[in-house]
Amino acid sequence: MRATQVRPIGAGIIVLTALALSACGTGTPPPTSPDEAEEPSSAAQTPADGEEDADAASEVTVSGTGVYKIGDDIPYGGFQMHGEPAPVPDGCTWSIQDESGVVVVENQGAYAFLTDVPEYVTFHTDGCPEWEQFE
Repeated sequence: MRATQVRPIGAGIIVLTALALSACGTGTPPPTSPDEAEEPSSAAQTPADGEEDADAASEVTVSGTGVYKIGDDIPYGGFQMHGEPAPVPDGCTWSIQDESGVVVVENQGAYAFLTDVPEYVTFHTDGCPEWEQFE
C-alpha cells in the first residue's frame, strides 16, 4: 500500500517540476499592442545594415589589370590575388600611387592593403590575377 501512495506523490512532483520548467522558458513576451500581434518585427527578418555592408564588401573582386581610385572605384581593405599564389605570377606588377603618380608602395607580394592614408590615391595593377577583398 505504501508503494501505491508514493507513486501519486512522485507523479505529482514530476508534473509540478515540468510546469515550473515550462514557466521558466525563454518564449517571447505577449504583444502589448494589436499591431505587434499581427505582423512580426522587420528587424528580426532582415539583417542589420552593417551585416549587409560586410557581406557586400567581402564579395569585391577587381580585374588584375586596371587603375582604381581607392575609396571610390575600389573599397578600403585588404586584397589578395585570386587563388593566393605563393610567388607573384611572372609579368604581374602592382603599385599604390599618390595624386601626382608617385609610387608609394610597389610589388610587395600577393597582398595589397588599401587604407585611408592621404598618400594612397590609386591602385595600379597590370598582368595580375583578379584581386579579391578579404577584410
